[in-house]
Amino acid sequence: MRVGLKSLWLLLGLVLLLTWQLDGLAPERRWVASITLVLYAGVLAAALRRARPDGSNMEVRLDYRVAYATETGTARQLAQETCKRLRKAGLTAAPVALNQLSTVPVPERALLLVVSTTGNGDAPKTGIGWDDGEVSMRYAGCPFAVLALGDRNYPRFCAFGLDVEQRLQAAGAKPLFAPVQVSQADPRMIDAWFRQLLPKGD
Repeated sequence: MRVGLKSLWLLLGLVLLLTWQLDGLAPERRWVASITLVLYAGVLAAALRRARPDGSNMEVRLDYRVAYATETGTARQLAQETCKRLRKAGLTAAPVALNQLSTVPVPERALLLVVSTTGNGDAPKTGIGWDDGEVSMRYAGCPFAVLALGDRNYPRFCAFGLDVEQRLQAAGAKPLFAPVQVSQADPRMIDAWFRQLLPKGD
């Protein structure tokens, strides 16, 4: 995205230069054309920023990246809450959809994953196709933790979240602690996630 913005402003500068070199164009019309072009470039720049997943800067290095895989929005909300608590502790963190993990830098401290399971152990919509084999390898040596969401009434409870955990560990990523498995958004287990992630005193 940063390259796109730079290209946009360079193109704008070139057009402005050409506009002012047109001898047949009255000075007042040159000013109108210039102001119009600057405003249009601002609109395009804003659109590019909004196009970034979760509104985050993809180039920024963070302490924590919180990836979520969600079908109904619960995992995304918990990922956002996780980011909020980390920031309150003085750390930098931002969420990203799990299947967009390849578009962001590896975090400085750890990768955190909030992962739902749907159907018969399936990936939710923002988790489909998340790893082509190369994505998980990018996190070799990176600490990580998984908050797996599911429903104990289904035989493959938290299967997708556990699969994500196994893929990362097989690629050489280092688990901070065992996956925290949550049934039907049980607040006690969600609290256990935050207690392990941010022990008192941190």
